[in-house]
Amino acid sequence: MASPRNAWIAVAWAPYSRMSDTFARELRGKLFCIHYLRFQSPPHAPLKYILQALRTVQVLLRERPGAVHVQTPPFVCALVVYLYCRLSGARYVLHYHSAAFARVWDWALPIQRFLSRGAATNIVTDEHWAGVVRGWGGHAIVMTDPFLELPEGARFPVRPGFNIAVVSTFAPDEPTEAVLRAAALLPAVNFLVTGDLKRLPAALRAQAPPNVTFTGFLDPYREYPGLLRAADAVMVLTTRDHTLQLGGCEAVAVGKPLITSDWPYLREVFPKGAVYVAPAPESIRDGVLELRRRYAALQQETVALREERRREWDARLGQLEARVARA
Repeated sequence: MASPRNAWIAVAWAPYSRMSDTFARELRGKLFCIHYLRFQSPPHAPLKYILQALRTVQVLLRERPGAVHVQTPPFVCALVVYLYCRLSGARYVLHYHSAAFARVWDWALPIQRFLSRGAATNIVTDEHWAGVVRGWGGHAIVMTDPFLELPEGARFPVRPGFNIAVVSTFAPDEPTEAVLRAAALLPAVNFLVTGDLKRLPAALRAQAPPNVTFTGFLDPYREYPGLLRAADAVMVLTTRDHTLQLGGCEAVAVGKPLITSDWPYLREVFPKGAVYVAPAPESIRDGVLELRRRYAALQQETVALREERRREWDARLGQLEARVARA
């Protein structure tokens, strides 16, 4: 049976998307994570994009939504949704990962500009990217994260002592080597580093001191939230400015103090409950020591921040729905 004509759905070409899942829940819609073959594997892209495009068309024709939240990149997913909306009269909202503005996608800028202008609105993570989208001729709204409650998850075993969950995917903008060297300077602190170990260079893995545990990829509904709840604090670092850290948002969601990178943007997103560090071993070490000294106060700040940002999110979500209704 088809969905009501005014229903929302969220579409993401990924095995899991917390961002899309959040919007599907908040907009009272359905989430469709559509994915084939290996994730983030350029050699597979041509075939997987064809398969995912066909599956997306099937979902859209079956569900017949009146509004679609679509994650980008990849822009091909947004292009399929655009064509459906053009034919059906439905509306779509583009939600940009920070990676959408990376140089690797420069060749697709003409298409991204075109799609941004056709969207009811474009969701971005800060005013910097909002300015870029408005420069393309699109409407933009800034929304970070509502810090919604995460699943309870499965019980995650941790070592005795102070435990820090290091949320990582071993991406190029993550200072993994600096984190491992900082861990060597803090033998009394346990570091639990997430991420698919296939993406971690063997030379870096060999550098890890005994107080570092590589967890491998964790199930987002079970082991991962279990780890965040079991840890005393969360660390999420990036060497790239204007990058929203969902791991940091998840730390706030479970009420855990955060160690994050010292960028003006991240100070705006996490103005409370956080310690800010440079991507250097000594700075990371000092940040951990500061967090431990101020732990009780930072934990209280985290809870207060979560409540404040939830109120802000509710207001922005109302603006989003009003924009789609009149677009």
